[in-house]
Amino acid sequence: MLDINTGEQIQALYRLIEVKGGKRVEKFSSTDINEVINFHKEFIKKYRQGLLMEILPEKKTYDWKEKKVSYSFE
Repeated sequence: MLDINTGEQIQALYRLIEVKGGKRVEKFSSTDINEVINFHKEFIKKYRQGLLMEILPEKKTYDWKEKKVSYSFE
C-alpha cells in the first residue's frame, strides 16, 4: 500500500468483519490482500452473504526516550 502523505510503501492489515445485530465479529485478518480476497470468495460461496473489509495502515511510532521505532496497525 502506498502512503499518500509520504509517498513510501507501507504494510496494511486487511480485516474481514461480519456485522450481525449491531455487533462486529472479526472473521479473518491478514496483511496479504490475495488471501483476504480468496477467503471472502469462499465465505460467499458457503454462506451466501458478504463481509465488511477494513484496511488498517501500519503506523510508525518513534519513542524518543528509548530511541526505538515501533510499528502498529491502527
